[in-house]
Amino acid sequence: MQVLRIIPASEWVATPAIDVLASVGPLPEPGLHGRRVVVVSDANNREIPLLAMGAIDIGDVDPSTILPLPDTLAAQVPAVLAIVVAQDASLSLLLNPYAVM
Repeated sequence: MQVLRIIPASEWVATPAIDVLASVGPLPEPGLHGRRVVVVSDANNREIPLLAMGAIDIGDVDPSTILPLPDTLAAQVPAVLAIVVAQDASLSLLLNPYAVM
């Protein structure tokens, strides 16, 4: 997959954006974090809009910083592949966009 662009959610007017974190738990109140749409393309150059809230980091991930999810959680939330531990000890979710398409 390749990221094509990131735009404010209010500007995305095509198909509904896929909320990949909806199965993880309740979302923050609207307005607390900027809602954006990350538009990625798949192998067939089809655009896939993913709803995002809060910080977005797109880049290479050091494999040594990736923690696998417990099997039970991985089975319940297929959109999340793993947890990434940053240098500052903050945690991020490694997402699998194919699981929500």
